[in-house]
Order: sequence, then C-alpha cells, then structure tokens
Amino acid sequence: MTIFDKLHLAALTRNIDDAGTSSTFNLTVNVDATDILDQNFSVDVEKGEATLLSGPFPETLDSNFLTNTSIRLGIRGDDAWSPQDVLVFGLAFERNRNELAALAMETDLTDNLSTDYREGKLTMPIRLVGRGGSTTLIRRGLLLVDTIWQNFSDTGTDSPIELEIRAGGNVVLLQEIIDTPQPDLESGKTNWYPLNAAVPFTRADVLADGGITLRVKGDDAWKPMRLFLFGLDTATGRPNEVVSLVSLPVWPHGWMSTGTGEGEPSVDLDVVSI
Repeated sequence: MTIFDKLHLAALTRNIDDAGTSSTFNLTVNVDATDILDQNFSVDVEKGEATLLSGPFPETLDSNFLTNTSIRLGIRGDDAWSPQDVLVFGLAFERNRNELAALAMETDLTDNLSTDYREGKLTMPIRLVGRGGSTTLIRRGLLLVDTIWQNFSDTGTDSPIELEIRAGGNVVLLQEIIDTPQPDLESGKTNWYPLNAAVPFTRADVLADGGITLRVKGDDAWKPMRLFLFGLDTATGRPNEVVSLVSLPVWPHGWMSTGTGEGEPSVDLDVVSI
C-alpha cells in the first residue's frame, strides 16, 4: 500500500490543427462513490505541447482503492482539447520519502474534450496501470522534464540533450533528443520524450551494475526544474506496467553546459530503489 499526498498530471497534446486549448483542465479522483479530488488547472496548451501539472490532495489517497473509472480527465470550457498521451502519477513525501509511482495512463488518444457535446466529451477515464517492480522487463522509457523559468535569465537551451541507461554492464538505451514538435527545452516549458531501448532491461540490473546519465551536447547552458523518468513494459501502445526509474521533483544539479564554468556537461541521476 502506498499513501500519496500529491498527484501529477502529465499530458502531450496531439500535433494537429486546433488540438490545443485555453479551457481549464479538470482532474477528478473518485473512491467508493466519493470524489476525493476535484482539481482544476488553468493553463493554455498549444498543439504538440506537453504539460505537467500538480496539486496536493485534500486528503491522502490509498491507491489500492482505485478502479479503472476512478481517475477522470475533463475540461471546463468549450475550447476543445485533443490530448494524445496522458499519465497520472503520485508522489509520497511523508516520513522523508520521495516515493514515485504511476497510477493511470492512456496513449494514442483520438477523442476531444469539450463542454460542447458536438465537439467532444466532457470527461474521459484514465485507466490504471501497474507500477511494476525491480524485475519488470522494460522495453522503452518516458522522460518528463521541465525547464525552469527565471527573470532575466535564459534557462532554456538550443543544445541537444542525451540520456544513457546502463544495465547489467551494458548500454541498453542511448538517445539524443534534437528536435520535436514541442518547444524543446525552452524556459518554463514541459517536455514529454519517449525513449527507445535497444535491449530490454530491468531496474534491478540498472541498480546492480549500471546507471542513468543525462548529458547536454552543447555550450548553450540549460537549467531544468524537475525531472521524472519511467520505464514502460510494452514496445508500443498503452503499457501494462510503468516502472519508476528517476524521481527529481526538485532538480538538485544546477546548470548544465559543455562550456567551461557554465555548468556540468553530464550528471548521473539517482535511480529509484523501491
């Protein structure tokens, strides 16, 4: 049993005309016919953009009581929104823990959300996923990262970044992120990056004889704000299990850059051990 005290809603909007919205999002969590969470998020999203939103629970949530209809994503306006991929995950901070677990996920969505029934649905369920474990076979990854926004400072970068995962003494995933339809690594923006594993691996193998390294490949300095990394058990489509790999709700490593004195060109990321 895990008791969560904070939820995150991550979503990638479809990269088609009119997919974005200025309407308010809504996330509800229902347990035993009672809405324990009814959270609105006011944020403008353009086509092809990702967003990562979070909010505290009015009370703690025991995830064992959730069903496939417990978590619903909705909208509060008639400016239709077309999400493509959605992930809901929880964080537990009590007793100095930083426990991370995916709760629900949908991929490759095609339905719109809107208060106008002619344009879309009012809400949609986000079905539960298992959180897997140290021996769950991971076939791809999902990197969620925010770039911090600061007054009078260009925290974003045009330099590509690269993520490397080593497991069992071998490099099992090495991917450079150069250019996507998203506003890549810009100040104040969220990015949703799917990652392809060359070889299936487990978290246990990463912990035993491996590691995870994030690199920036240029001298245009970059400062992240938070970063989460998950492993998915299916090669394509909606996963059955989503394994927590890295949980950094507050980025601890400062600036990144290949430029001398501007930051670190690479950082090793702590791997979730539970």
